[in-house]
Amino acid sequence: IVPGQSSVEFEFGGQAYSIRRGQSGDANLPRNYSQTTRKCPEHCIEPGSAAQGVATLSELEVFGFMQTRVNAGTGLLIDARLPDEFAQGSIPGAISVPAATLVANNPYREDLLLALGATGSIGDMDFSSAFDLMVFDDGPWSPTARNAIQLLLEAGYPAQKVFYYRGGLQLWHIFGLTVTK
Repeated sequence: IVPGQSSVEFEFGGQAYSIRRGQSGDANLPRNYSQTTRKCPEHCIEPGSAAQGVATLSELEVFGFMQTRVNAGTGLLIDARLPDEFAQGSIPGAISVPAATLVANNPYREDLLLALGATGSIGDMDFSSAFDLMVFDDGPWSPTARNAIQLLLEAGYPAQKVFYYRGGLQLWHIFGLTVTK
């Protein structure tokens, strides 16, 4: 992964995870991550920043998030893609929270925010004990994670508790990092 470090180890939910390189192999790069010609709109290049106050992370910073916040039980890896995409493979330890579930008119939005550690009720939620969230999607051409982050911020989630992995699954696969199903 970097000189002198062949893996990244962390724990989530009582399960140990190990991230290594070369796990998927070049021949196994999923087609949607190997395409270089994509029409815009729909597959436009996303900005490097998701929102003001939300830090954008590189892969090494994602590893640090895993080893500190996730290990300590204060952080979650959020895959903002749809459940069928999540089922095809994701970053180890990630949970599925599709961006579409964060919309204001979702009757279960409050329950979801409570599951992320908020307290109170919509309109009067306290996020001081909420998890730090590292949100990702398919990669630099997908707006899904950015949309999820915007919806979290609109719900009152503090920007300093939200992190954006812009590289997403595309760069994760390109680097040959471990993917779990």
